[in-house]
Amino acid sequence: MSANSGYAWGAGFDRRLLKVQFSFLLMVLGGRCNQLAVAWWALQETGSALYFANMIACSIATEVLAKPLLGWLGDKYNKILIIKLASGISLLTALLMVGLSAIGSFNPWAVGALMMISSAIVGVRDPLQASIIPLFADDEKVSLAFRTKSVMSSFSILLGPALASGLIYGFGITFAFAADFFAILIAGVLIATIPNHIGATVQDEKASGASGFSMIYSGFKVIYGVKVEFYLAIIAMLINFALFPFFTILIPLYVKDVIEYPVTYIGLLDSCFGLGILAGSYKIIGWLSDRIPRDMCVSAGFALLGCNLVVVGTVSSSIIVPAAFFCGGVGLMLINIPTSAVRLLATPKLHRNRIFATVSFLSAAASPLGSFTMNTLIASLGVAMTITVLGLMVLLLSLLVFLVPDFKTFMRSQDTHLNDAYLERYPEAFAH
Repeated sequence: MSANSGYAWGAGFDRRLLKVQFSFLLMVLGGRCNQLAVAWWALQETGSALYFANMIACSIATEVLAKPLLGWLGDKYNKILIIKLASGISLLTALLMVGLSAIGSFNPWAVGALMMISSAIVGVRDPLQASIIPLFADDEKVSLAFRTKSVMSSFSILLGPALASGLIYGFGITFAFAADFFAILIAGVLIATIPNHIGATVQDEKASGASGFSMIYSGFKVIYGVKVEFYLAIIAMLINFALFPFFTILIPLYVKDVIEYPVTYIGLLDSCFGLGILAGSYKIIGWLSDRIPRDMCVSAGFALLGCNLVVVGTVSSSIIVPAAFFCGGVGLMLINIPTSAVRLLATPKLHRNRIFATVSFLSAAASPLGSFTMNTLIASLGVAMTITVLGLMVLLLSLLVFLVPDFKTFMRSQDTHLNDAYLERYPEAFAH
């Protein structure tokens, strides 16, 4: 495991993966500019948050549904070619958005449709970020590849909001849309240099003739049959039930009404969380992987996230709370990187993209429910107590995760021994 403890690129890790991951970073940064520009544009043109709220709701629903409904594409067709086609469609939607903004034509239906198309592309692209890793990395380098992916994600969290707001404030909405277009263009050029043959999918006779519907169904069937993934998906749903409203609803209310700090404090807390993600993926997970098993890392991650929420709900210190957000970001990486690496290695090649897409869908499915539930909890308990209760729930999950069947077995297996391990342990889940 020492090979994974630092950022020393060795044999078995194709540097072209870094090019692909950097292109994803550019597209995410462009997407941040697009999102904030649409919000500002909608509020500027209509004076009402209703238009923007409805467009955001539709675009989020499109992204969430696109993952299980379109995730099978990456298992049946050439992954690299799909990424290239998705980039081309994204480039076209960005160009249309620039054109609409440049001529000052704000049409909620047109803008909303473009947002939904972009969200569907994100739903296709996100699972591919994980499932393409074995195309470029040997088994023992998969964890390292996930860490570089997380480092890129942390940069988008840190830079995205500041870049988007700076462009809009300094140059205007159209310039922000143009930045999104050029970010996608540069990313597309980088991806175009990757040969298509790398993403070719080797399929058996049954898989090649399978319909899209049957492959969508098989994604859910496999998740249910692979018990370790099924129960981890339920735990992920509970985590997102707490985390999504925590960041989108509770933190703004906490800053505004509970501690009565300026809105810039929210940006500080988000940045601290992003720094935690960066530190967790860049150094901490590598250091811990040499010292404690993966299952302990995952449990520690849940504990750090839970402590993050509990501290916010019980402490108002302007020093301790940002530090708690940093630890929460570290905790998120202690969960995501080990579980993602094991999932990728243990899942048979023909199911990897669907598994990641379905897990992502299930994880996000509880987010809207969490948002709707917050109104009742806040009215009954108040903002601070609601945050504390959610934190205690996450802390409890740090212990319950050890009750997941086969969790310790898979998490403590060496990367080189995990190849198709789910197929060996749960053969009935993959039966046609």
